[in-house]
Amino acid sequence: MGFAGIRDSAEYRARVPQTTYGDLLPLVNRIASGEAGVLTAGAVVTIEETSGSTGGPKRIPYTAAGLDAFRRALTAWLDDLATAFPAVASGRSYWAISPVARAPRTTPGGIPIGLPGDAAYLGENLAPLVAETLAVPPDIGMLADIAEWRDATCLHLLACEDLAFISVWSPTFFSDLLEHLRLEWARLANIIEQGRGDVAPNASRAGLVRCVLAHREPDFRELWPRLALASCWDHAASRPFADALRLALRGVTLQGKGLLATEGVVSIPLSDTPMPVLAVDSGFYEFRDGTGRNLIAGEVSAGSDYEVVMTTESGLYRYATGDRVRVHGFEGEAPMLEFIGRGAQVSDLCGEKLSEDFVTAGLALLRLRFALVAPAAVPRRGYSLFVDAAEVDRESVATIGGTVEQALCRNPQYAYARRLGQLAPLEVRRCVRPLETWLRAGLERGQRLSVVKPPVLSAEHGWASRFQGAAP
Repeated sequence: MGFAGIRDSAEYRARVPQTTYGDLLPLVNRIASGEAGVLTAGAVVTIEETSGSTGGPKRIPYTAAGLDAFRRALTAWLDDLATAFPAVASGRSYWAISPVARAPRTTPGGIPIGLPGDAAYLGENLAPLVAETLAVPPDIGMLADIAEWRDATCLHLLACEDLAFISVWSPTFFSDLLEHLRLEWARLANIIEQGRGDVAPNASRAGLVRCVLAHREPDFRELWPRLALASCWDHAASRPFADALRLALRGVTLQGKGLLATEGVVSIPLSDTPMPVLAVDSGFYEFRDGTGRNLIAGEVSAGSDYEVVMTTESGLYRYATGDRVRVHGFEGEAPMLEFIGRGAQVSDLCGEKLSEDFVTAGLALLRLRFALVAPAAVPRRGYSLFVDAAEVDRESVATIGGTVEQALCRNPQYAYARRLGQLAPLEVRRCVRPLETWLRAGLERGQRLSVVKPPVLSAEHGWASRFQGAAP
């Protein structure tokens, strides 16, 4: 393509075609086999996996320069965080450390698959400083058994008296840990009282744990009085889960994460802006509007929606991410962006084309911790709404089903298919601990537990047989 001769962004966009993962897959496979200089002059140091289609996870290459671009965005966020919330430095912190859940892997060409932990994004200079403040030791992430990892993580969190900051990706990740605390507090308190391994005996701490967690609605601030801020995704499908976490951690500021995708950083939160701001120093960004035009950051309009197209230093050129954002004005010359969903995630049984952002808006009315719309079990043609039986009793099924069906019928094609009888009425199915099944499915696809996205819409069949105890 003659990159050396490209003089400006207009010429770059004219000469380099827009790409999708399907376009890049043959090149990524060559990189994975060990071939150098395929997409970048710099060496690929790791390949990270993210959720893909039923064909398997996407593999995203990272170069050292690409990781540095991540770190520039994270450093700007942390600098703002330290200034606006100095209390986060008053104690220890919890950074999501996912369980390995499998043996370390490499590609056929010997490239490591996956970073050793979420803290690896911080780099050689910052990571040691963060490591000194960790409430949960990094080696906990080396536990292959998820139940053992969850138990050890919760034990260290309970033993930590000065927890001041929590940083995770998905809010469901930390909510799952809080649920484990509620279920296993008595046993964990006994371990704290007696001590185990690197958890020193602490009878007074064990007594506080028993006192706080014996309540049906525990006040976690009594366990962690220094806890000042929790950071997680809070837009689109994550919104109801973030709201639930905010309620569980009442009194603690919950800050949205911005749009940090596996492919690259799009936006970061700043304390004095109502929405995350474009990470202008971490990539080249374009915004595709409804007519198919690609605009650069200074050309977008407040109130308009766009698909993000990004170029990274790891070799993704004009890559259509599928992520959709809404512009909420500007901070200086940088647009403020709300993540509204993935336009590429679509379920289409007979022409209705339900998109993730559309379904997200409909499910927002329920404010449930778990709600997934997916194709119903064959031979029934239609959709099922899977909910947690612990949240939805049998008497509420009809009301909830009617509310979501009415929301889905705002899609004219869905409403038309329903009138013609091409689609059966929405079926509500109550499930036992469906979030666990959803998270396990993400792990089976090669995702790290901390980045499994909350459920909203799946185009896959077969969920009724996967959810334990699914019942109409």
